[in-house]
Amino acid sequence: MSNKKVAGTIMLNLNDGSKKFLVHPVGNSMEFVTVKVSEDMTGLASMLQLFKEEIQLDITSISLVELTNAHTDAENMPLFVFEMNEDQTVSKINDNYVWEKPTELKNLLASYEIEGVPMF
Repeated sequence: MSNKKVAGTIMLNLNDGSKKFLVHPVGNSMEFVTVKVSEDMTGLASMLQLFKEEIQLDITSISLVELTNAHTDAENMPLFVFEMNEDQTVSKINDNYVWEKPTELKNLLASYEIEGVPMF
């Protein structure tokens, strides 16, 4: 299990009714937030630990809304989708992660074969 990875994103419900998604910029493109599954934790626990320790989010303010599988030629990963409200976010997150508009997420999703369509 030591080389297994999981992916995730958080759907941020903005006060004006729009949405943004947490992603990891890499060069000129975006990736899902990914983490290797710890030997002594589940995939979900590993993802929550990354959100808490690396991105510095209050994980008590997020809810899991979807779990699906994301496939590419190179890998197959569980994809966790969480949500939270804008008023629950911290003003500053780790610079390696950004909140992006749904159009960026659609471009990212196009690079994966999603097993089961996420319902968000």
